[in-house]
Amino acid sequence: MSRSSSLRLRATVVAVAASACLLGGAATAGAAPASPAGTATIAATEMATFTGSGTGGTQSSAITSAANVAFANAQRAGWQRSQCYLRASDVRATGSGWFSAVAEVFCQR
Repeated sequence: MSRSSSLRLRATVVAVAASACLLGGAATAGAAPASPAGTATIAATEMATFTGSGTGGTQSSAITSAANVAFANAQRAGWQRSQCYLRASDVRATGSGWFSAVAEVFCQR
């Protein structure tokens, strides 16, 4: 076998292997379900807001108390705590050395 024959044989083997790879890729790409033209897949997101109120001897403890109530309300409604976060809180002095707070928890899945 001459050198040029051996090079042609290698080139042919490489071309056949490349064709097989391309055909295999086309077959797997063709197996994916096609969506109609002009449509897109959109993931739906569920969101909810829960509120809670609480009191405490300090502003921080009043917010913590209100947030715990709001998170408990969310969990009773079927949400996991990891799906929610504290979005807002409001603290006011009650005048007797105590603080009253309202907390809002936002949940999304």
